[in-house]
Amino acid sequence: MHTALRSILIVTKSGHREAEALGERMRAWLAARGLSARVVENTGDAVSLAVAGQECSLALVLGGDGTILGVARRLLGSGVPLLGVNLGKVGFLAEVAATRWESSLERLLSGGVTVQERLALSFRVERDGATVHSGGAVNDVVINRGILARVINLDLRVGSERLGELRADGLIVSTPTGATGYSVSARGPLVHPQLHVYTVTPICPFLNNLLPLVLPGEARLSVTVRDRTNEVYLTQDGQEGYALQAGDVVHVERAPGGMLFATIEELSYYRKLKAKGFIKDQA
Repeated sequence: MHTALRSILIVTKSGHREAEALGERMRAWLAARGLSARVVENTGDAVSLAVAGQECSLALVLGGDGTILGVARRLLGSGVPLLGVNLGKVGFLAEVAATRWESSLERLLSGGVTVQERLALSFRVERDGATVHSGGAVNDVVINRGILARVINLDLRVGSERLGELRADGLIVSTPTGATGYSVSARGPLVHPQLHVYTVTPICPFLNNLLPLVLPGEARLSVTVRDRTNEVYLTQDGQEGYALQAGDVVHVERAPGGMLFATIEELSYYRKLKAKGFIKDQA
């Protein structure tokens, strides 16, 4: 879908002078063309970011994939589309190269913004019948072991149906957006970002008793921690962690509203896979 630009929120990587300077140049460039723009630093405060984004029609995020992930997670359900400007190394989530930002914004102003709705995940940790922790994820929800090199025991259910017990280093529940992250390193599948599915991929499973699964977006996954001797942690997007206990049940499902990514279609998904080395053409 397309959306008209009214005002723009520019979010810069925390403590990054290049991002701050570029943000100010963008603000001045947009103001000269009659658009309202505000520059804020990504401090990690979800409330202040949500308030800043209430009246904007687009969020420009200046940084690497980590910065884009953090901002996208805090904007879940806000209805504000996000467009990444790459100042990092990989930049798979970024649509715009920092060296070509002016021409990219010109395209935005001339044609409007094309917005893609992508699946995101919500999760909650149930302990003794009560919810003790909850949150959302743009890339993945990971359950894994602590510092000791031991497998952990997890029990998996999809809806009311039990899949079985998994003995592994951990488990990755990934969105299509996160399929090119931790999941693919664990031999999870590449998934087109516009598909409304999510994947379940074991990390080094003992005896390979569970292959990667692709679940429909409507499915609800429940993971029970059976391990009583090892440290087990839940992490969201590789950025925020939470210690789990034996008997905890992690419920994962599709987040309402999902997340919105703006695109100017400079590089198709398949060309991006090739450019980032996920597909190698031998011809």
